Amino acid sequence: MTTRQESVSDFALSSPVFNKLAGKRVVLASASPRRKEILASVGIHPEIVPSTFKEDLPKAAFRGEGAFQYPVETGAKKALEVYERLVSENPEDPPDFVISADTVVIRDDEILEKPLDAQDNLRMLADLNGKTCQVVTGVTFIYPILQAPGYKARSLFETTTVQFADNPASLLKAYVESGEGLDRAGGFAIQGRASLLIKGIQGDFNNVVGFPLFSFHNFLHQLIEDDELEIEGEDL
Repeated sequence: MTTRQESVSDFALSSPVFNKLAGKRVVLASASPRRKEILASVGIHPEIVPSTFKEDLPKAAFRGEGAFQYPVETGAKKALEVYERLVSENPEDPPDFVISADTVVIRDDEILEKPLDAQDNLRMLADLNGKTCQVVTGVTFIYPILQAPGYKARSLFETTTVQFADNPASLLKAYVESGEGLDRAGGFAIQGRASLLIKGIQGDFNNVVGFPLFSFHNFLHQLIEDDELEIEGEDL
């Protein structure tokens, strides 16, 4: 039998959410070290199983206000791909709880994901310079139920407004040359050197980093309070 690390450590607060997840097979469908670190900061240590979903949903289908649904739909596809793959690989040891997330930056209804290269990174930052943008993270979690199709999916999204300072072109160029923004939605990492470019935010800082921890915990807590979150196989 494979020994797994406990998904909830002793560091976690004694709360209904953490008590519900304790002893369960909790999976994070993401390779993002930032999301892993955010969850670990409150005592959640999921198994890491990156999704193979290509994140290629047509952006043209998410125009205007619909842009805010793009990361929700992408996150849901990631979670479902991982959940179904793990169930197929080992039906005797299915995951109890799969968490996924997708973060995008939205400016004037344009969805900004990770830059293609340094030139694209510079273009993104120049467009954001001196302006505000919205960072949106969609989170989906999936858990097994007895009724068809055998699982339940729940989703949420969180929005944080980011205000860029009016930075000189030389500073934008220096940031792009650092390479830090190449693997980040919108081409910047607020928890890193991009903090020098950003004047302030309105909303959840963790959401900009990649995972809206408060909203995630609050949503789960409300589901538990309303008796809407029953993970199949738990001791009742």
